[in-house]
Parts: sequence; structure tokens; C-alpha cells
Amino acid sequence: MPRRTVLAVVVLAVLTTAALPADAVRNKLPAPAGREVVQRQEALDRLADQITAAVPENRRADIPGYAGLTVDPEQGLLTVYWHRDVPERVTRLIAHPPAGITAQVQSAPYSLGQLRAARDRLVAAAARGEADAVWTVVGPAADGTGLSVTYTPAQSLATVRTAAGAAEHERVALRAAELAGLAVVAEPGLAPQAAGTRHSDASPWSGGAQLTTPGGDFCSSAFGGWRGKTAVLLTAHHCGAAGDYKSGTGAVVGSVSDSNSDLDTAVVSLKGTPSGQFYYGGWDNAQGERRRTVGAGRNNVGSLVCDSGSMSGAHCALKITKTDTSTNVDGVWRSDLDYATRTDDHTIAVAQGDSGGPVVASVNGGDDMQARGIISAGGGSTVTCKWGTDTAARNVTCWDTVVFVPIGPVVDKFGLSLA
Repeated sequence: MPRRTVLAVVVLAVLTTAALPADAVRNKLPAPAGREVVQRQEALDRLADQITAAVPENRRADIPGYAGLTVDPEQGLLTVYWHRDVPERVTRLIAHPPAGITAQVQSAPYSLGQLRAARDRLVAAAARGEADAVWTVVGPAADGTGLSVTYTPAQSLATVRTAAGAAEHERVALRAAELAGLAVVAEPGLAPQAAGTRHSDASPWSGGAQLTTPGGDFCSSAFGGWRGKTAVLLTAHHCGAAGDYKSGTGAVVGSVSDSNSDLDTAVVSLKGTPSGQFYYGGWDNAQGERRRTVGAGRNNVGSLVCDSGSMSGAHCALKITKTDTSTNVDGVWRSDLDYATRTDDHTIAVAQGDSGGPVVASVNGGDDMQARGIISAGGGSTVTCKWGTDTAARNVTCWDTVVFVPIGPVVDKFGLSLA
């Protein structure tokens, strides 16, 4: 797969391979964040939960007038966007934030409900193959000002700056705005493409470990938990929605008992029990370093998260840039995905083979982490990952942005209790 420096997303499952070679560049692992930043983010997220009544992200659109919100943990600032009258309850919360943070509310031209309805109209038009409906990513602006779409140029990205490219851009933007009935920002980009230790995990099973999929591909595990009295492990639906999953050394992990394509999640009934932990550190960490997961949280634009995949290891200092975004991944439209982009140019966000791995956030400035999502795809720009001498054979791509399914809707859909 060629390297690209454009906005795109790619499915992260790859053909089964051996562990990365010993001369691979170890990924620099930034700390999750300074303790003060983590504490401010925790306070901001708690206040955001109070404002949104702690509903899963995919149900925030049901809150009348709610348009979106952003958090800035570095500055300790929460900004809430509201369409029309702000409820008295929200006004009181904004006026009396916890110590150490500030909050404000700003007017928005559209509610999240209006933006999601418009988003779904654009997705439906693209799925029907309507003329000029060539977008592959559609999502709301966090400030409630409209939608953004990414479309695939008819020829190539090189033609965008030509007269023909400019005319195509105008047609796409106008068609999107016409269908949406509100403001739309259009961006050109390529279409999405398919795409012990971590590698010898055993019961009790942990997240971030290598999984050999039912089709023989390479993916990662996310979170363990319980569905009623059944022990389960989560991974990505696109990794395999039926059959047995195995560890990197061939031990049977369990069989798929349920799945959902829109949430890109597969539920694996375990042979054994979940550990309540996920693998941390580098892909080749010989000590099998792990962190504990404590509960599940909701995602907000501006929040900092970490992810962990069996192909490339753990990556922190990833900032959430989009939520509630519909994305066409390998020809399949999925709704309500979140995007997080690296803030450290020395690292990556995700690599092929990390699909199904956990996305987490520090909740106390220490080692404990809160579940935030499941890795679905890579997006943004490709970035250098030096896998050693067998790069061509491995054909692994690294990205500066991770696209993930928020954990709230997954827990809600399948009735899970995370370990």
C-alpha cells in the first residue's frame, strides 16, 4: 500500500506476520500527560458528563438544543455550544465549575440533532451513488456551525489546484450543502482502503494483545468484561464477525458470539476469563507491561487519550479532534466514530494490525486508565514507521490519526460490564 499524506482512513487488519523485527525503531512513548493536565481533563470530563447527563455519545443528539462541546485540558477550559435557549440547569453548571477550571457557553446556529440528521442525508446520498455525492467522511463541527465532508477527487489530488479540480470542489461543496440544508466545508482526500507478552497472551486475557482472526489476519484485542455470566473480549467487527480467534501463538481465545458492523465491534466469548488490563509500552516489551482499566468514559473534542495495538504498541498524547463522524471504511459506512491525532511528531497514532485495540484515558494521573473506545482505522496523514529490513514484505502503514468507536455505545448496545 503506497504511503499517503492526505486525509483518509484505512482499515488496520493486516495479513498475519511475525512480530516486528528487532531493528525496528522503538516508538517513543510520551507520558499520558502531566498530572495537572490529567486532573484538569478529569474535572472537565466530569463537568461535560453533568451537562450531557452522562448519556453515551451517540445519544447526545437527543438533548434539545445541545450542539457540541470542546475541552482544553492544558488551559482548563470547557466550551459548550447551544442552539437557542440554554437550559437553566446548564447555565448553573457553567456558572459554577469545579475549582481549577473555567467554563463558557456559546450560541450555535444548529443543534447536534440537526447536524446528525443532515449528516445522515449525505451518507444516504453517497450510498445511493448520487451524482457529486462522492464524500467518504461526514461529520459535525463541534461548535455547531455545520458539517465537514471529505471527498475523493475524480482524477487525483494533483488535480485539485487545477481549474477542473476547483470546479469539481465547488460542485461537491454545493451538492453537499444542498442536501444538508446547512453550511458544509468540503476537503479533498483519498478514499478509505481495507487494510506472556502482547504476542503470546493467555487467560486471563488482556487488551492490546495480538489476535489471529478467523480469516488468518493480524488484529488486536480491546477490553475484557462480562455479558451476563459470560466472559467476553472485544475486538473490531471488520477483523472477523464469526468463528474462532486465537492468540499470537495459536491458543484459542474464544468464538464470536455477537457483533455489530455499524459499531465495528465483535464480542468474543472467552475460553477463560478477562484480566481487566491492557498491554502498555512498546510492541516488543519483553516484560509484558500492563495497565489496569477502570470503568468507561465518554469522549469530547480536545480530550487527550492513549491507544495500544499489538502491531505498534502504545501511543499517548493523542488529542480528540472529531466526534459523531460518519466514515466510509473499505466501502462500509460507519457512524459516530471519533478521531484522535498525535501531538508529538516523534511518535505515531496507529498502524495496520492495531485494529480492535483499546483507546483509553488516564483518570487519576497514575497508571489506571478509563476505557474510551476500540481502534477501527487509521486516518489523517501517513507517517514514517521503520519496521526494519522487511518493510516491503510486511507492507504496514502508520498514521498520525486513529479512528475509533467510542466505548459508551458499545457497552450500551451489548449490555456489557467491563472487567
